[in-house]
Parts: sequence; C-alpha cells; structure tokens
Amino acid sequence: MKPLEGIKILDLSWVYSGPYGTLLLSDLGAEVIKVERPPFGDWTRIVPPLKNSWSGYFYMLNRGKESVALDLKSEQGKKIYFELIKKVDIVTENFTAGTLEKLGIGYDEAKKVNPKIIYASINGFGAEGPYSKKKCVDPVAQAMGGLMSLTGFPGSPPVKTGPAVADALAGMNMAIGILSAVILRDREGRGSKIDISMMDSVFAVLEESVIRTSLTGNALPARGNTDPLGAPWDAFQTSDNKWVMVCAIGSDAFIKIYESIGRKDLATEYAGDDEEAFEKRSKVLNYLNSEFASWALTKTAEEILNFFETMGVPCGVVKNVNELLEDPQLLARNMVVNVEHPVLGKVKTFNNPVLFVDAQSQVLPGENQLDPKLGEHTNDVLRRLLNLSDTDLEQLKKDEVIWI
Repeated sequence: MKPLEGIKILDLSWVYSGPYGTLLLSDLGAEVIKVERPPFGDWTRIVPPLKNSWSGYFYMLNRGKESVALDLKSEQGKKIYFELIKKVDIVTENFTAGTLEKLGIGYDEAKKVNPKIIYASINGFGAEGPYSKKKCVDPVAQAMGGLMSLTGFPGSPPVKTGPAVADALAGMNMAIGILSAVILRDREGRGSKIDISMMDSVFAVLEESVIRTSLTGNALPARGNTDPLGAPWDAFQTSDNKWVMVCAIGSDAFIKIYESIGRKDLATEYAGDDEEAFEKRSKVLNYLNSEFASWALTKTAEEILNFFETMGVPCGVVKNVNELLEDPQLLARNMVVNVEHPVLGKVKTFNNPVLFVDAQSQVLPGENQLDPKLGEHTNDVLRRLLNLSDTDLEQLKKDEVIWI
C-alpha cells in the first residue's frame, strides 16, 4: 500500500497551487476527486503546451485524479456536494477568500455534515486581513511577499522567478497542513480548517532577509548570483560556452582558489574568518568574481568542476530542462517518468520528490495515472459513494447538475 491509501480528497481547487498540493497527495496514495464546473472545467485544460487539443499543463497537475463535473451553484449540486463531504476526509479549494461562503458551501456548512472534515483553503492573502479579498496570481504573491525585491541584479528592475514558486510553495504548505490535520483527527477525533496564503508562503522562505532587516533596519537589495558568504560565488562562463555555478564558502576555500589561479595577492589581502575580513571581502565581491571569471573563461566546464570538486567546494553546471530529462542523477532516482498518454503521446514528467526507501511504496506514475476528461468519473463516483441509480444520474444530467 502507498502511505495515503484510504484517504479521500474532494478537490475543488483549480489552476496550479491547489492542484499541485493534491497531486503530491495523490502520488502518495490518496484518492483525489476533482470537482469541476461544467461545461468548461479547470481553466488549465486549455493552457499550453497543447497537443491534439489536449493540455500538457493540465496533465502535469492532474494525473491520477478523478473528475466529477458538478454545478455547485444549483441547489441539487449543493446537495450532492454535502453528501460527498460525508464520504471524504478532506476538502481543498483555492478561490478568493469568501467565494464558497457566498455560495453557502464553505467550511462552517461542511463541518455541520461532517465534524471530522479537514478543510484546506489556499488563496493569495489568507482568509483574514486587509488584503484577504484581493485577487492574486503567482507573480503578485512573489511581489507582495518580498521575493521579487530580492531576485535579479542590483540596479535592475524587480524580477520574478521562472516557475511559479508562490503557487508551488502554497501547494506544498497545504499538503503539510493536511497531513498534520489527519494526524490530529486520528488522535483527537476532530476536523480542522487549514488557511494557506500565497503571500505568507513566500514571506516564510525569504531566508535571512527577514531577520537581517529586523536586526539592522535595512532591507536587503537584489544581489544577483552573489552572496557575502564567500567568493568566488556566481555563475561563470566557460571556454566551451557553458555556465558553472560556484559557491565557495569561507576563508580557507577563498585562499586555496585564488592561490591556485595565480592570484595569491588577492588571497593574502582578503583572507580571514573574522568579522572584519568578512566585511572587507563582501565590499569587493564583484571585483573578486570578475577576476575569477577571467580565469574560468580559459577552462572547460569539466575542468572547472574537477577543480572545485577536489577542493570540496560546491559547484554545478547550469542545466536546462532538456538536459535534466536525461540527467543521470534524476534517472537514478526515478525522478523522470515516461508515460504513454492516449492523446499527448510519449510524455516525460516529474515524479513525486518524496521518495520512500521501500520500493513497494515508491511512486511511479504510469498509464494508470492519466489525467481525466471533464466529468469522466462523475457517474462512477456518484454510484460508488452515494449509491445513486442510473435513473438518478440521468435526471441530474438532464437537469444540467452534472456533466458526463
């Protein structure tokens, strides 16, 4: 058995943050019933990349889930929703705060029919506070959570990260909250409401920026690839037109490196592990990096990697996704999974990064973890969980409460 087998999730979330969180739980064995609004469903069904009019983006986030198309604005749809809540462990949603409450299907109503329900919400700014009703997408959360102020190069405009990390962080925090709530429910016999904010999720991973600003009163600026922890510390171009990220921490590494590249003068002038030496080096990081960059341009990426690995200095080639799909380390850990999709064809996707040593518990997405068509499992789920008859289902379809 996978770790979460037997856990049922009614997933009302859409786009990225919520579906990413439930994807992680689905990979670990939870049964995820994705509730979509007919007749269009989750917006990501039309988001590129598209092949044969099918979205690879939707597949990426929704493999292994079931789809129930249900109109939650109708009274019959709400009735079915509450009956489903009696049969599941968890409800997830990521609408703007208050949206489901306005429909009369929020947490307070859910816990009346199932006091043990775990109800997890993600939105931009949380359920409380002056921003709670504001619309939000990932770059806005990155901006307002402080990440954009720290990303990019000094003097340049603020930059978001490439992937939507605010969404991903919120989804992971939701999954952590749900797992904690399951333990609490099993121990104390009660449900929980989990309130996840994208802004909170970003703010909580700003590393030393928060505590440093608290202590000094000065907000850290963007600093590109550099770090005052050491030098050389940057991405350096090589003679074979690759880039290598180098992170040399501390004085010992600094001395060895600069002596080895023929700059003993720099190693001597800026050596030391005390606060004074640290501050002295930090003021000339750009100069120290530029001097190393000149040397790096005369070496291949492999030569630079060997140079640093013999010293025990962290370094690595900057890789693109094409390279990662063939990366021996990721392949050795089953992180790249090949799937034969009936519409998309041959697809490579990422595995769940939570790997269990027991091979029987290992997650390996395959043909049994395809993404669902809109409403593909509506009949099956309503028969299985609510014992609805074919006549009941036909009438609900006729009334446009469900979509099959």
